[in-house]
Amino acid sequence: MATRSNNVLGMLQDIASKEVDEAAVALAKAMKLANEAQAKQDMLNEYRLDYVRNLNKILEAGMGAKAYQNFQNFFGKLDQAIAGQQEVVELANQQVKIQKQLWQESQRKKLSYEVLTDRSEKRILKVEQKKDQKQMDEFAMRITRTKHH
Repeated sequence: MATRSNNVLGMLQDIASKEVDEAAVALAKAMKLANEAQAKQDMLNEYRLDYVRNLNKILEAGMGAKAYQNFQNFFGKLDQAIAGQQEVVELANQQVKIQKQLWQESQRKKLSYEVLTDRSEKRILKVEQKKDQKQMDEFAMRITRTKHH
């Protein structure tokens, strides 16, 4: 029976290890996507800043109303893209948070099975040690009886 429960615990521990590995892969993927989304957000913000600098230089030199209106329309679209990308960044960060929680849960589960396996092995070892001690005691008693007869 002890061997059977150890086999079951071993199987559960293997499954938990696979779950941890899968959760780690999912977390890494989510982190990669979040980093890519943030990099795109940073690029859009830098792009906008460059255009603001260009606009300021052009305004110093003088600009027509139509050109200024085109710049304003462009900034409106760029700001929409930045806002949309910010949502993507937030969703990606939320996914990282979720995947991290799933990974932590799978780690705890794996650790629990490791603890149970360790306890089971210690129990089995204790039983075997008692059995060995009993056999040694019986052997010593037989030797003592044989010497006295």
